[in-house]
Amino acid sequence: MRKDKSAEGPKRIFWRTIFILWISTWIQGCDSNSSTNDSRAILPLALNQFGWNADAANNLRRNASSFFMTTQSSSLPLSTDGRYIVDSGQNRFRLKSVNWYGASDTQYVVAGLDKQPIEHIVSLIQEWGFNSVRLPFSNLMLHRTEPVSNESVAANPQFFGKTPLEVYDATVQALTSAGIIVILNNHTTFSEWCCGYDYNGLWYHTGSSFAYNQTVEMWQADWLTMIRRYKNNPFVAGADLRNEVRTMRKGDTHIPDSPNWGMNDQNDWHKASQDMGVLITQENPNILVVVEGINWWGLIPVLGSGERPHLKPIKDLPVHLPLSNKLVYAAHNYAYIGPNHNGDDSTSGNNIKYRDMDENTFKSTVFNEWGYVVTPETYYSAPVWLSEFGASPSNSGATDQEWLRRLTDVLIERDMDFAYWPLNGNDEWGLLSSDWSRTLKSDWRFQHLNRLLSTTGRSGAIHENHFSNLSIGGGNDNSSTLTNDWDNGANKGTCPDGYRLNGLSPNQKALCTDIGTGNLWNPNRNYNVQAVYETSTRYHGTGDWAGGFTKYECPTNFYVSGFSKRYWGTSGILCASSNRNLSNSCRTIWFDRGDNRTSVKGGDWAFGSYKGQCSDNEYVGGIAQRNGGASALLCCRINP
Repeated sequence: MRKDKSAEGPKRIFWRTIFILWISTWIQGCDSNSSTNDSRAILPLALNQFGWNADAANNLRRNASSFFMTTQSSSLPLSTDGRYIVDSGQNRFRLKSVNWYGASDTQYVVAGLDKQPIEHIVSLIQEWGFNSVRLPFSNLMLHRTEPVSNESVAANPQFFGKTPLEVYDATVQALTSAGIIVILNNHTTFSEWCCGYDYNGLWYHTGSSFAYNQTVEMWQADWLTMIRRYKNNPFVAGADLRNEVRTMRKGDTHIPDSPNWGMNDQNDWHKASQDMGVLITQENPNILVVVEGINWWGLIPVLGSGERPHLKPIKDLPVHLPLSNKLVYAAHNYAYIGPNHNGDDSTSGNNIKYRDMDENTFKSTVFNEWGYVVTPETYYSAPVWLSEFGASPSNSGATDQEWLRRLTDVLIERDMDFAYWPLNGNDEWGLLSSDWSRTLKSDWRFQHLNRLLSTTGRSGAIHENHFSNLSIGGGNDNSSTLTNDWDNGANKGTCPDGYRLNGLSPNQKALCTDIGTGNLWNPNRNYNVQAVYETSTRYHGTGDWAGGFTKYECPTNFYVSGFSKRYWGTSGILCASSNRNLSNSCRTIWFDRGDNRTSVKGGDWAFGSYKGQCSDNEYVGGIAQRNGGASALLCCRINP
């Protein structure tokens, strides 16, 4: 969400405050929040419960049908294929979104309902040409039982006496009835403006002076409640797990509490987002899971640390979901901040802002932060949704305008999905008039938004080759829907369903792919495990293909789809039954003394380590190790 988007904004005092307090003292007993902690049952609600009749709903649908961007229910659900989002027909679907905020703020409802009927606001979204809306909510809002104020919904009296969540329901229904995709966004814990140095930076918060506290388990329960609530509405197509994960105030203090990526502790956003994504896809396998990178970690630059990693850690540790075709990454970009600039000049020193970069520096910076993820045929390839960016029409300076031009160029050149911040007529950066009656298309921003909305990019059928990495040095890495503990007592890495293992390194990393075969797993989902002791049978007729090494080898017409390790190293393989006859024409690939890759596709999936990799038309039929160190692959041709 847009924080204070001008460097002179009053919320810059948050960063001044933390600087002063960190130098001087830790101050206890910060702001308290009050609310009920009611966990009432939540059930789907229909439009007629809010005073809408069938004619009003039909008018929305008729209006929707007159716009090119309307999504048909037959094209849902959405999934991913490589770096693209696709519809149910496997055709490219580009998210052209706008943020409509308010439900996560102090009024508990989307803004504008006091100015115009909700169906009119929806029609303005259509007039702009957006096909989707990112719809923020706060956790606190979900549990409020008090009715919203009449003033906040004055132009929509059908909402008088309704709870915040009931009005959120009606907002979702109004959008989706018009054929507009909704991406749910958990924006904040508390109902307040985002995103200074506050108590909303992580996905949990506890403090003794707070009337409402949120544990990790409560955050997960709230998400599952929302997923169940809209499960039968296919237009609710995505769950954006958390907005701008960042350093926050710890407990009741001003002590910085920073997120991390991969440390396997309570502040590990990789673990938290992956765990939440697994739970969500188990509840609703049709919904996209959107994982934003870390927006800020560390302290503040003047204290010697603090930066925006965004999606850079993905290269070392991607998110793995058992339904690998449901993952979308997200990032944000604004002119007034920078990689090491928090938006406040007084605490960011001379660190550069995005708007002050030259064009080459800007493009290379955002490529390294998030743009690289959409590179095809790598182990980290996935769609990236730039889910926040925006500017004020009054920012007539050349640097702001040049920033938006360059960012627009990047989004078009990289063919990426996007969401402008915000729609709101009550916001200087908004796209509607202050009375929410009409669209604003006469200022300098329109030429860039119009380019984004009118650019098609790649269209039609998408059929990508897929790659995924595994890393089991520190624990399990399961990318499959197979939940069996197939090698008890060992760390296990399992390829996504239908993928085959294609490469391996001595440091317990592997590459999986479906290149050349598509889904290779037999529908019977049979598998075989060869572990600890050497496989006694040479199923591929190759004899002693790795003399002096312990060999694990799959049976005929099985292929390696996973591997395991014990404390002493590589200790076994998972063999999946093939849906076709596989060749026994095999060869040994050694990688114990250097790289031996007969294909370089997939990227550098085990940086700094030797790697063995079969060719694109081969499968791994076996693995050889000595003293726990993986050393050789048995690479066999796929086609007999």
